Amino acid sequence: MWPSSYNPEHSPLEVNGKTYDYIVVGGGTAGCVVASRLSEDPDVSVLVIERGHIKDNIVSRVPLLSQHTGLVNILQIQSNRWTEPMPGANGRRNRLWAVEGMGGSSRINGTVWTRGFPGDYAAWAEMGLDDWGYEKLEPYFRKLENAVALPKSESRGYDGPVKLRQLSFPFEWSAYIEQAAQKLGLSLEKDINHPTAPAMGLFSLDTAIDQTGKRVSAYTAYLSKAVTYQRRNRLTLCTGAAASRLEVDLQTGLVTGVYVKYSNGIPGEFLVKARREVIVCSGAIGTPQLLLLSGIGPTSSSEKFGIPLVRELPAVGATLSDHYSFPIELELPKKETFHFLETIWAIWHMLLWLLFGRGLFSLTPISSSIFVRTGTIDKNTMQVNSHDEDGHSNLDASLSRNVPDIEVMTIATNSVERPIEGCSFMSLYPTLAQPYGSGRVELINTDALSQPRITYPMFTDKRDIEAARLAVRFTMRLASELQHSKYPYPVKLVFAPGQDPSILEEWERTASIEHNVPKPNKRADEGPGSRENKTWKNVTDEEIDDYLRRVSHTSLHLSSTCPMSNDEKSGVVDQELRVYGFGNLRIADTSVFPKVPSCHTMAPAMMVAERCADMVKAAWKGRKSQ
Repeated sequence: MWPSSYNPEHSPLEVNGKTYDYIVVGGGTAGCVVASRLSEDPDVSVLVIERGHIKDNIVSRVPLLSQHTGLVNILQIQSNRWTEPMPGANGRRNRLWAVEGMGGSSRINGTVWTRGFPGDYAAWAEMGLDDWGYEKLEPYFRKLENAVALPKSESRGYDGPVKLRQLSFPFEWSAYIEQAAQKLGLSLEKDINHPTAPAMGLFSLDTAIDQTGKRVSAYTAYLSKAVTYQRRNRLTLCTGAAASRLEVDLQTGLVTGVYVKYSNGIPGEFLVKARREVIVCSGAIGTPQLLLLSGIGPTSSSEKFGIPLVRELPAVGATLSDHYSFPIELELPKKETFHFLETIWAIWHMLLWLLFGRGLFSLTPISSSIFVRTGTIDKNTMQVNSHDEDGHSNLDASLSRNVPDIEVMTIATNSVERPIEGCSFMSLYPTLAQPYGSGRVELINTDALSQPRITYPMFTDKRDIEAARLAVRFTMRLASELQHSKYPYPVKLVFAPGQDPSILEEWERTASIEHNVPKPNKRADEGPGSRENKTWKNVTDEEIDDYLRRVSHTSLHLSSTCPMSNDEKSGVVDQELRVYGFGNLRIADTSVFPKVPSCHTMAPAMMVAERCADMVKAAWKGRKSQ
């Protein structure tokens, strides 16, 4: 244990002028892993620079409650990061939620643990990144995991810090969704993370929730208070601190330090020095912003803001990728959704969680997902084909050509960005998992506390529109199967293309000014009940496209803004995660993904961090600090 007076957090002023062997910029999902692994060595010193604080409160531990983005202060949610207006979405803007705090987005995400399919990493290898094929990465996934949900699998890890369980919903519709998926040609699969799992199916999902019903974040798994106290003489957490730029020795090509300022705007800039390496783990938005502020990036950026050019790397911030979704909402009885917690029964379920780690609050809204490739779907029937026309299997997940480009999550609550009063929803949540379009992250000014300019890639590529259109039609067919099954309660399709337009229009009116939503032009002949709602068969492509432009939003799997490549003209880091042109600067977060994998990105981000820590250790093995 630790003394009650122990506080592991330090201010920028307290670390000013000090030197550390390793500086980790960002204490988020990846940063916690890197800092924990490097500080295992008792002979080194490690500094973590994090904008937020620890705030390991009870709300952050409750799996369901910790996903409530309205709890901005309690959960340290960053709510002021917006995209530029998106031409492919009627000029709307998306809010890109994030967390400023130890553990980063692993503190508010859906807790879903998906490694990605072997074919995802085969695609990376086919891009020339031979050291990043699945066979090289699987040991790191196993190192992370304690897969208590699947205790007898030879392909899963059991000694890692991330406890994984599979939790099923207490709602009757789950079984009928399984039947619907099977009718469309999909199998029911237990372990999406097994390397021989098929590329398509309805998968039960691993979740990072421990046996006591608490969320497992990167912070609680890797840098808990017990860990930081044990390593207090060699591990320092500088919180409430924003890295403003890197100090670089141009003659040696070494990063010698990091400039830091208070993240709450208190004036002053401080400098901490690096003896060995600096590892940037600030995420797909923060990492390119820091490089650009340091004069590392396109020449045009440095010239525009008067920043001395340190190293020209055109790919910094140039290829933003993300998964984005277009919810289909079904109205069910309240007791069949998490909207049940809007009643007095919420008190009972909170007591169940507090006393036993059970009840609805111990769950996550997502327990299963369909993964499917649109190229395998029969456009007339929505049936999924297990083989192509030449007889080749569409299910071999080791092949990059079979990687699914669509995920349809089953979510037991509303999943459109803003609540809809008076309705109890479950969502079928189709998501574009292999987008072609890419966006950009650019500076707005030279202030590290300002949000950068984010050009979001929503429907910037025709192929993405076509895939999304088919995904919506497939999902509506799935909903139709539920509606016409023996499910004992009424199922109303409410939020979907071709439905009562007044509901969508009313929802659009609740948007804030920041959302930049165009005012709906409601026609006189489109009032409630003025027409029969459409089905998956007769809804038009134009109606689907209109719906996509109005409701699609981010799934917060941002990546690829400092991609790995063998060529510094198209990439930012090499296969050792070193930034081109620098001997001791690495990046370890989702920004290095050369291509976003078809999965939820927590596990791949932590895998990259584990591997980066091993690379750093190997580079300095046998060398003592001065």
